[in-house]
Amino acid sequence: MAKLSEVIEEDGEGPSNRVPKRQRAERAFDIQGSGQEESEEEEESEGEEASQGGEEEASQGAEESEGEEQLESGAEQGEMSPHTAQDGSISITLADPEVLDCSICYEALSIPVFQCENGHIACSTCCMKIRNRCPSCSTPIGYSRCRAIEKVLESVKVSCQNTKYGCKEAFSYSVKQKHEKACSFAPCSCPISECYFEGSSENLNAHFGNVHKYSATRFLYDRLTAITFGVFEKSLILREEAGGSLFILHNKVETLGNVITLIRIGPSTEKGLFYELIVKSQADASTLRLQSFTKSTPKWVDNPESLGFLLVPSQFSSSSRQLKMDLRVCCSDRFSCYKRPSGS
Repeated sequence: MAKLSEVIEEDGEGPSNRVPKRQRAERAFDIQGSGQEESEEEEESEGEEASQGGEEEASQGAEESEGEEQLESGAEQGEMSPHTAQDGSISITLADPEVLDCSICYEALSIPVFQCENGHIACSTCCMKIRNRCPSCSTPIGYSRCRAIEKVLESVKVSCQNTKYGCKEAFSYSVKQKHEKACSFAPCSCPISECYFEGSSENLNAHFGNVHKYSATRFLYDRLTAITFGVFEKSLILREEAGGSLFILHNKVETLGNVITLIRIGPSTEKGLFYELIVKSQADASTLRLQSFTKSTPKWVDNPESLGFLLVPSQFSSSSRQLKMDLRVCCSDRFSCYKRPSGS
């Protein structure tokens, strides 16, 4: 639902008259009908005319008094149209919401909006991409602002697409794309393959703790946790005990050994956490160490993007073909000396 601010006035009546048109028309009809009855009764009897005339005057006076009371009551209560809110805004439905999207990138238009000589519009970013040449008519674009569309974008209020997952934000259409990219209620999927639960990261963590409590290796932030899994095991789900955050330790077998990465289940714009992986050789005293930041993904992927990986040579695995390592994920600010990559 879009929301627009608009002043509503009835034609020819002015904003001060709050009595509905139908009510005023009915009262006028009653008065006119009374006049017709009076003229008919005049033809029948002069004596009855005087008596009935007095009664009609009293009745008419009562109706006028009642009408004035209704008028005052309507003015005091501030009667409005059924579709008009108390703040003067109205709710409308856009039959084609794409009219507020850029015809080039198909994303929500953002201010400033430019138009060519023939009225075709585009967002400022696309104007630069197309070298200020309108793709529809080849006329110059990117020099003349479309103020009308900009006012519409500022006036229209929309709800986040993640409303059903708990987001209650309402914002201008021009910032729709920006908000939804950073929305903390973006849906995240359960990492258990047989489970189809989808919800906000907070709800997902609660769901996992209630339904799949024993399907993950538990650990605590800022503490070393010993982890063991098979050389050919593709992944291991980790769950932080205090807050319930979910992580996945991915394992990819390569010719030289195993490639280990750590990701976090959550909105893609979630802030990355510093972590440390330590692997010791079973044959000698060699040690491998990885220090990096987590990257979040809203759902399970076989080949996730990561900011770092640890290549563990084959000789580091035990005779039982298992990898043993220590993991520490830090939630405190004591590692602020490490520069976090943007977007992590």
